[in-house]
Amino acid sequence: MSFVTQYDVEIWLRIENALGKKIEEEDIPKDEVMVLMERIGEAQRVAVKEMKEIHNSRSGLARRGRARRGRDEMDQEEG
Repeated sequence: MSFVTQYDVEIWLRIENALGKKIEEEDIPKDEVMVLMERIGEAQRVAVKEMKEIHNSRSGLARRGRARRGRDEMDQEEG
């Protein structure tokens, strides 16, 4: 397992504390891990797509009956 931030380490230490023991590092061959990379990448793409769809559907509800203004249009109105 690789850690990205100090928060990941903190969570891992809290899990070990809750279990009452230190979890030993396990060596896993790189080729076994790489087999899963494609599935992980696909899952990430699906998740991003779904999040964008949710965001767009919520944005659509907020702007019913009026066109959404761009940042440039808002700046022009202010001054």
